[in-house]
Amino acid sequence: MLGIQALLLLATGATQVSECVPRPEDYALMWWAEGFPSHTPEAPWLRCIQTGRYAIALNTETLQVPHFGRVSAGLDYAGAAKADNSIVHSLPPADLSLTISVNGKTYRCESGAKWTQFGGPRLIESGRVMQRADVTGLEFAAQDGSRLHVDARFETVAWPDRLALILAARPGMQPIPQGEPCFGRIGGGYGLSGANHLEIPHSPELEPEQFTLELWAFVPVDYQASPRLSPWLVCKNGNEWVDGNYGIMIIGGRPRAIVNIGGGRENCFQLEAQGGAVVRTEQWNHLAISYDGDTLRIAVNGQPAGELKIGRKRTAGAGGLAFGRRQDNSGDGYHFRGVIDEVRLYDRVLTAEELQSRTTKPEQALAGATPVREWSFDPKGQASTNRPGERWREASMEVLLSTERGTERGRWALPEGEAWDADAWREAALVLSPGTDEPPNAGQSLRVAATEVPAGNERAVEYDPARGWHRIDLNGVAPIIPEGGHGNQNDAVERVRITLTNPDPVERTARLLFEKGAAGIALRFGAPITGVSAFLLDVEGNPTGIPVQISKNWHGRPEGGVYAGQWFHGFSMVRVPPGETVELELNIVYGHYGGVAAASHAQLCLIGWGSNQLWDQSALGSWGESICYEPDQAQAAATVLDVRPLMVRSMNRNMEWNWTHNVGGGDFFRYFAPDGKRGFPARMKTAYLSQCPVLTEVLYAGCTAQRRIEHEATVSLYRSDDIVRGVYRLRMDVNEATPFSRFVICQIGADTYSYTGERKMALGNEQGLVREWDTRWGGDQYRTEPMQCTGRVPWVSLHDAVSRAGENGGAWANRGLIIRSWRARLGGKDAKPWVAEYGVRACGTDTSTIDIIPPPGVNQLQPGDFVEATIEHVILPQHPEDYYGPNANLRSALESDGNTWRMVYREATGNDIAVSATVGRTERERPALIRAEGDRAEFSLEGGLGYVPVTIAGLSRPGAAILETRTAETWMRAPGADVWQADYDPRTGTWAYTFSVRADAPQDVRTRRQFRFRLRD
Repeated sequence: MLGIQALLLLATGATQVSECVPRPEDYALMWWAEGFPSHTPEAPWLRCIQTGRYAIALNTETLQVPHFGRVSAGLDYAGAAKADNSIVHSLPPADLSLTISVNGKTYRCESGAKWTQFGGPRLIESGRVMQRADVTGLEFAAQDGSRLHVDARFETVAWPDRLALILAARPGMQPIPQGEPCFGRIGGGYGLSGANHLEIPHSPELEPEQFTLELWAFVPVDYQASPRLSPWLVCKNGNEWVDGNYGIMIIGGRPRAIVNIGGGRENCFQLEAQGGAVVRTEQWNHLAISYDGDTLRIAVNGQPAGELKIGRKRTAGAGGLAFGRRQDNSGDGYHFRGVIDEVRLYDRVLTAEELQSRTTKPEQALAGATPVREWSFDPKGQASTNRPGERWREASMEVLLSTERGTERGRWALPEGEAWDADAWREAALVLSPGTDEPPNAGQSLRVAATEVPAGNERAVEYDPARGWHRIDLNGVAPIIPEGGHGNQNDAVERVRITLTNPDPVERTARLLFEKGAAGIALRFGAPITGVSAFLLDVEGNPTGIPVQISKNWHGRPEGGVYAGQWFHGFSMVRVPPGETVELELNIVYGHYGGVAAASHAQLCLIGWGSNQLWDQSALGSWGESICYEPDQAQAAATVLDVRPLMVRSMNRNMEWNWTHNVGGGDFFRYFAPDGKRGFPARMKTAYLSQCPVLTEVLYAGCTAQRRIEHEATVSLYRSDDIVRGVYRLRMDVNEATPFSRFVICQIGADTYSYTGERKMALGNEQGLVREWDTRWGGDQYRTEPMQCTGRVPWVSLHDAVSRAGENGGAWANRGLIIRSWRARLGGKDAKPWVAEYGVRACGTDTSTIDIIPPPGVNQLQPGDFVEATIEHVILPQHPEDYYGPNANLRSALESDGNTWRMVYREATGNDIAVSATVGRTERERPALIRAEGDRAEFSLEGGLGYVPVTIAGLSRPGAAILETRTAETWMRAPGADVWQADYDPRTGTWAYTFSVRADAPQDVRTRRQFRFRLRD
């Protein structure tokens, strides 16, 4: 029985968990066939989906389906992730037709939008049981060549046994016309299409020493005309580095006031609107900036939004005043797309009351405040609070798919007598069951109920016939927080009883969506959404091993549209036998699981941030990201991106239990051709083998160098109370001779992504230090000769780190790399690992990486070459005062050895564990895996720091577990044995239980402990 779930147990039901678990074919994978195409221009925009029953390939530019059909390869989840594209490419084409009919004319989709920061092909949710993506900016044309003005996207929702093709559309917003034939706030306004601007010649009254500049701006979603540059609404005198410059920009959805007093970069003063003062898209916004000779201020929609003390007399400029671009028109001019109206420039600072009056009564002039210049445009023009849009009174949509088996269609029509306005999304859905004979919406007959525990409040449940899920609303579920101090909120747990009833005479599959919006993240402590763990228990409170896929978002930029904002989505598939009722309990934990920082790995949606591709975020606790991964390398051309230390003073405000500084960057199998050109990974698939809350295990598999190199990285994070440890199990196999100019097996710090810089590095092994040196940053070259790693446990310390971006506040961190196991053949010969420092310029400044590389003289990989290694990536506090966590041994080590190579040496030797089984079989030491014998295991664990995960695999059934440890001659329940993680393996039909074993001993003395495990009868 789980201690943290012991508040209330559910009544025992008749249905066994073993009847509800997934089958081997119950998985879904999604990937780019030849890697992310922006890296390789010749690569097709071909997005592939494969499950254990069917596969489909979609060209996101042409909206054609070159491959679709049933599959019967018999591959399990991990096997399918490692496979090549041949299964998909062997399938025949299908004809996909998306049409919209308006007023008797039919328009057919011709293409989807190209990939941009916020548009084109986007990934919404991704994981083990459900893949959801879309393509925005669909173009529709009729046979006569006329085009439909529409906002449309095409969405795919793929479950292992079900596929939905959804056309979502709304009448298009009218384009913003250039100049004065445009709607305005009061009368007509001035339209800025992103290609035009309004220029006012210089005159003395435009240069007051003290001033207020106020205007109304209608800001559409696509206000940023350039994907690279943030737009100026108004700009006087050249640009921000010119003496006398003043103006307003929009950067990241926030208005920014700018003045330059003295000329040059160092005399440019910028003030971003603070708090909730963001621009409202598709609405009018009142913006005002002022300077009184001492303080720069900004106000948004009548409310003060920030001030910056400068204390200098403003100097006058002699350049023009531009609306809608940077005044000097450098580059593409930083153009704004939108509308401006009611612009006023005063030679004094308006009061807060006057600004509020201008916001609420823009049609009235201010008494006692006469502007020196004003622009109101066409007084007879159209005033509109909303952007004018199309309005349709007769419309329908259709999704049609023709295959060798026939044609299927999904249709929607506007009800007679209704009007369809531009603010309403409507959908036409075609739902298929490829590879199964079950009707697509057979699960609709299931009765799904959800009840909050212990309060007993019923949660709303709604079936979505297009997407096939029962949506369970978790907004309002109250976290159960143990009594005690503020920090006890880390131990919060949310519990919801799930009851599934199948009235049919055949088995049905419940597809469940557990959903929270921004208001549903009720725990107001730390950064809770960053570390959500969600898992299902049986009626006795034991983990079931039924996967819960975790997807979430916390990005709120308006370009994200319907997917922007903070949300948590947990997806699961539960099989319900005929005529049976299944009772389960969903648990959600945040900071702690069983009193120790929980480990989680989730897909983070980037819609509302940018790039919109796959980003994975793993976390210890719920106080910010720990290690992030981007297998397609869409944003920063590296696999390991943001990395943050654990339980040290947070960035900016030196808080506890919050976001810490980013000391990230890293990569695997980084290949450069003989001509120096980077070869990016292709066909990268992601398999979420374990997601929480004790141990994560996620597989990234793909190829490089035109498929000559196959590679995979299985990344893990585990529950502990001291530091972040990323465990990387790497495998590479070479199929053909592959010459290279540079090849990096693993690097910490990435060539293209790093926000930290270590001033020292050191190489050593279990015997101690081999060499320490001062780093030399930059230069895009190796700064040391290659150094062979010797000993049984080689390690590299990257220490004495500093921020290169000038961040203030909070604690920084050091990094380390420990080679736990290594086997390799490189250049046709057995090879040891070699390392070297490489100086790079990353994220705008110089730093260095540490690279694991082939031996000197090897410049070509041979067929049969391979690498099989386990590498640990450790993130270490620098000083004892930085760390506020509970681990006394870590704090003691920091007091004596902080900010030196000895901290990595301590990790390398102290966490050099040995696992030996006497009942069962030891299959792996890191993370430790023991194959049970008759649902029993006995083993010893020697060494370890913090907590060490131990997995007992091959269990015939789930249920209550007993883990005991030997003290003297007595067996007693092991500390932490009340909490564990369960994972079900459909391939073998067995369960695995993972425990966290407390490994610390006084003064870091190496200790050997004995354990025995059994399932309770």
